[in-house]
Amino acid sequence: MVRKYYGFFPAPRTRIPYPLMSGVRWLSRPFLLACFLLATYAAVAMFVAPGRARSAFGVVVLCLAPLVANLGLLSSSGSHFRRQNTFWVLWAAGCALWSAAELLWAIPLLRGGRIAPQGVADLLFFLSFAPMLAALSLRPHRRCVANALRNGYVDLLLLFGLWLYLYGYFVLAPSDFSARSPGYALRYAGLAAAVNFLLAPLLFHLWRTTRGGWRQLYGHLLGAATLHAAGWLAIRWALARGVYHPCSLWDVPLIASFLWFGWTGMEAHRLKPAPVERRGALSHRWALRLEATGIISLSLLGALAMLGGRGTRTGQIQGDLTLGAIVVGMLLLLLRQRRVDRYRHRLLEQTQISLDKKNRLQAYLVLTEKLASLGDLAAGAARGISDPLTAIFGYTALLMAESDAGPRVRTAAQKIEAQAHRTRGLVENLLRFARQVPSEKALLDLNALLSSVVQLHRFHLADSSVVADLDREPDLPAVRGDPKLLLQVFDEIIENAADAMRPQGGGRLKIRTHLEGDRIVAEFADTGPGLDHPELVFDPFYTTKGIGEGTGLGLSMCFGIIQEHAGEISCANGPKGGAVFRIALPAVVLPLPLKSFLDPVARSL
Repeated sequence: MVRKYYGFFPAPRTRIPYPLMSGVRWLSRPFLLACFLLATYAAVAMFVAPGRARSAFGVVVLCLAPLVANLGLLSSSGSHFRRQNTFWVLWAAGCALWSAAELLWAIPLLRGGRIAPQGVADLLFFLSFAPMLAALSLRPHRRCVANALRNGYVDLLLLFGLWLYLYGYFVLAPSDFSARSPGYALRYAGLAAAVNFLLAPLLFHLWRTTRGGWRQLYGHLLGAATLHAAGWLAIRWALARGVYHPCSLWDVPLIASFLWFGWTGMEAHRLKPAPVERRGALSHRWALRLEATGIISLSLLGALAMLGGRGTRTGQIQGDLTLGAIVVGMLLLLLRQRRVDRYRHRLLEQTQISLDKKNRLQAYLVLTEKLASLGDLAAGAARGISDPLTAIFGYTALLMAESDAGPRVRTAAQKIEAQAHRTRGLVENLLRFARQVPSEKALLDLNALLSSVVQLHRFHLADSSVVADLDREPDLPAVRGDPKLLLQVFDEIIENAADAMRPQGGGRLKIRTHLEGDRIVAEFADTGPGLDHPELVFDPFYTTKGIGEGTGLGLSMCFGIIQEHAGEISCANGPKGGAVFRIALPAVVLPLPLKSFLDPVARSL
């Protein structure tokens, strides 16, 4: 089907079928702008005469390149996935540390001095890789438990501590904490090279084991990190040979790597890759292995310092650093283990709650199926009884209409008609139990309804020596329901409570209403013997009464009525004994006082 273009909007771009043109998307504006900046920098390095202006230009570009990378990386930190946002923020933090180190390194040069090693700047250069490794330990391409991110912050602190220890042990201690001592530059370059090339294998593994958008992003990060390591080592080599000066071709790979980092962040913002389902181990296993390796190696390095540098200042400093690192590492590991234990304890509690909810749901489903089957049976029986009742009403009417019928016949016919009306009432109750008779719902004041029920049962409760206390929360919202059905529910619960407390000589029934969120709750707590099997109370035909005293259908009917009103009914044994029935019904918020909405039936209660 060919769509006709009417000219109201720009025509859609057609896709170029040529396979090689799929790489045209690389020629985006950020990519072209990065190429232009690199070409400009290379042209200045090649064709502008050395001088203070050229050095200042090179220093400014070296300080701004990591900040440009930050802008691109942080553009992807606004997704719906928290671990992805943290991943890009940590990567940007590494670039920010590098920019701060470049600024400290360039300040003496801008003042007219010469290039010289600086301990603080070198430390920041070295620490800039710790956030990047912590970001990789998050592995944002996989879904993981929520606690992994919280543990990731502790992992970041452990990595920073390990990095500081390595820098102090291998670089500062042998140099007597002086960046100008002989051998400092060589030791620092060796340690920096090892850390630089630690990122590449991890990124390669992630690139090899992922698919889709994350595979592209890890591939870009791998290329940028490799270019960054090569550029950094090239600059260090040029410094050692004395041939480096600001704004030279030695800086081009390093600047290109930062521009590549920023472009990768913008690609992540464009692709918006979603994490896939987690498989296998937790995502922070790398950090755990690295931390465990670092803690174990501390004892080995401490022993090496004691044996190799016995009696020397370097050995003493390395031993003291090792002891301090062990103490700090153990404290951080204890903090991490405590957080993990608390999370597991909370996870076990949530699992237990979920299992309880599952069991209650299964019991609820079983009870619902029982009630549905019983309702079908009751509906069939009620329909079968209705036809003979119709004939009985007809014949009794004929008997009473007979002119020659005597008083005895008329009296018998009236008694038959009365019993037939009683039978019809039972049939209507069966149909209502089977949900075959629609209920007439209206706005009700639950407090007034409960007051009416207690008033109706005052003589029955007095005969059973039961005292009823009604604790009503004032100004409750309305509920929508059938007053007759709800009266039947409350009547059944109150009668059961009175029957349970009668054998022990009476007791107290406390009825309390209150608001919980968007539901009105009515609680019936008695001081009777309690429930033997609370989970079976609402089952059809379950009763603890003697033969002929109860059918076991009353509370089952109550369960169905409350379910029909979109509410919940439950029962349990109270903490001090007795049974507690709890009914929760949806509240209806009204703009005017409740009495103005009540119908005549509800007002009469």
